[in-house]
Order: sequence, then C-alpha cells, then structure tokens
Amino acid sequence: MKRDLDLETADADGVAQQEPGVVARLIEFARGRMVALPPHTTLEIVEHPQAVTVPGAAYYGYGLMTWQGQRVPMIDLDAMLRAYPQAQRTRTPRYALVVAYQRAPGLPVEHGAIGLAELPQNVMVRDADCCELPTDSDMWTHIALSCFQLDGQPVPIVDTARLFGAYHG
Repeated sequence: MKRDLDLETADADGVAQQEPGVVARLIEFARGRMVALPPHTTLEIVEHPQAVTVPGAAYYGYGLMTWQGQRVPMIDLDAMLRAYPQAQRTRTPRYALVVAYQRAPGLPVEHGAIGLAELPQNVMVRDADCCELPTDSDMWTHIALSCFQLDGQPVPIVDTARLFGAYHG
C-alpha cells in the first residue's frame, strides 16, 4: 500500500507547486480496513495490553486497561462498526493505541485505547483526496469528521471524542 502521497502539482506555467496537506495517523482496525486519527490525539502505543473485563460494558469493549496509573477503556473498533458481540472476538490485540479526547470545551482531557493488530503509520492527506464516508456501518456518521481516499479505498477520519463518547453512551 502506498504511504507517501505525491503532493507536487504544476501551476499554469508548468512549475511544480507543493499542494498543502496534513499528516494523519493511519490505523488498520481490521484486515485491509483503515481509519485515520488526528496525530495530536494519539499519545502512546502499549504492546501486549492487558484489559480487565467489565460486566455490562459495551459489546465492543475489551475492558479497562491500566495506563499511567489510571484505568482507560480499550475498544475493538471493528466490533463497534460491525455491531458484533464481544463473544465473537478470539484474542486480545497485540497493541493498544492510547488516545486523548475532550467531551466538550472546558472539560478535562480523558483517555481511551483502541486495540490494534499492527502499528499505526503516518500519511499525508490533501483536500483533493476527499471522498464520501463508507456505507458499511451506521456508526460512521456518528464518529467520523471526514473521509479521504488512499489507494482507492475510503479512509474515515475519526474524532476520538465522538468515538469514546459513543462508548460512554
């Protein structure tokens, strides 16, 4: 999969111009399925995370993971988007990406974690890459800010506050 997007374009005189772009943190939440996060929301990768199961928690929650002396919810983004129960999950993820979010201005910053099989990568995103959200889940309109295309596939840009706001209900 191509990771470095060519951001050079030519002006009317054929002179190469740099098209503005922004960095996004690309995560694979299921085989071949990606989402992007704003880099300022991603804090740390935890290898081999351990989560304590919480009875009555959301079906897509792995449980609570200890991170820097606090318990943070760790979620399975694929389970959330597909709406399938935790019982179908076969194993704990290899990594957890700890993210920050703020439910509303003036409220404290909170933390959560997303279970991952692979490490995140950085990609450059341009306005020209914008596309429609995928239609394979009703959740996209609740958690995504926008969407771009990478290698012909839509990649929703997820708002961590919306993502974990859905977790907290």
